[in-house]
Amino acid sequence: MKTPCPVLLLLGMLVSATALGQSVSSATLDDDFSKENDLSGWTWLHDTEGWPDKVRKKEWKDGVLHLDMGTSGWFADKNAPLLYKEIRGDFDVRARIRATGLNGALPATAWSLGGLMVRVPKPSGKERWKPREENWLFMTTGVAEEPGKPVIETKYTINSQSHLKLRDAKAEWITLRITRVGSAFILSYRYDKDRSWTLRDRFHLVDWPPVLQVGLNGYTNSMAVPEEILWGDPFRFNDGKFDHLGKPDFRLSVDFVRFGKPAVNYDAADPARQWLNSVYANRLVDYSMSNDEVLKSIGE
Repeated sequence: MKTPCPVLLLLGMLVSATALGQSVSSATLDDDFSKENDLSGWTWLHDTEGWPDKVRKKEWKDGVLHLDMGTSGWFADKNAPLLYKEIRGDFDVRARIRATGLNGALPATAWSLGGLMVRVPKPSGKERWKPREENWLFMTTGVAEEPGKPVIETKYTINSQSHLKLRDAKAEWITLRITRVGSAFILSYRYDKDRSWTLRDRFHLVDWPPVLQVGLNGYTNSMAVPEEILWGDPFRFNDGKFDHLGKPDFRLSVDFVRFGKPAVNYDAADPARQWLNSVYANRLVDYSMSNDEVLKSIGE
């Protein structure tokens, strides 16, 4: 059997997604959550795919959206709350957030984090769910394994195989940023007092489609789920509610989400040239480029 030409594969993805998603340049996508009970323009993943709603409380107060998360987790084939917009092409999304417990500056429950997520839409929902179809990346903040220790988590999952990094963080307001330039995904952040961005991670994902789900995620208390479900039955994990176990203790507060275009692009009208640009001209994930050079390229 002949191996499909990568250019033809790219053409197929382009054609299949042309009717989906919003281009950052063609729509006003920003949200400062100043209108109470208004999430127009956003979509919940549980509504799209038919899972239970695992957000325990949604509250608007002084222009800030507060989301109290229920028992859930983003890893392998498991899912958790995701509030997203479908975005076509390059984007530069930023969210000013704070991760806290329900009554404290930090969550009291292990693996309680939230932030920005980019996910490949799945071909089917709950009724035709299959394993090994999860593809996404995110950058979140909160508490991981060690109580009282704030971290930033960067994580990517390819065909439901998850890989993560944990790095020290602060229990403060932080602006998370994910920038897509073709097949390059740049993850950076900035605290309110910072004068510049800190680049956290870079990923080269040449096979991801033009249209992606982009938005806010959060999760908590997954370790309270019985082991035979947590590690052995992802469908039951996704389709069940387990808030009666353990102690869900995570609130994601969101001041704003803003969408823009990166300063650099490698667009081409010809699909073959577009593919070549993604694997040759686009050097943003090449570590011969310093972090400072990458940040300068994508813009302030």
